[in-house]
Amino acid sequence: MEIPPTAALPLLLFLAFSPATMSSALAPSGTEEHGPGVYIVFVSRADYVDSVDYDLRLLASVVGSTAKAKGALLYHYSGIGFAARLAPEHAHQLSKKDGIAVFRDKTFRIEKDGRLPRLNV
Repeated sequence: MEIPPTAALPLLLFLAFSPATMSSALAPSGTEEHGPGVYIVFVSRADYVDSVDYDLRLLASVVGSTAKAKGALLYHYSGIGFAARLAPEHAHQLSKKDGIAVFRDKTFRIEKDGRLPRLNV
């Protein structure tokens, strides 16, 4: 039986990250990470409906209103969740909900000499 890549991604993420790793993904480590940032939110809940409206309701539950949620939502990933610009405390609140995994997105810049940065994975 072949598993489509979109169905395997949540399972791979679950297997790849321990609870300690997931909570450290939310912890700010550099000066740029103390303010709002882009977070990737994976949703694996029984009531999940693959729609932007669902994402907005989930976001509104932590940011305070649908209008703020619309301003925060950046991208809807079909079947797995969304990306949003959030304050660290809002990301933390989302991560505490059942069936939600939240990871801060990291931006890597190309070095001046054209090389990619060294990635420690």
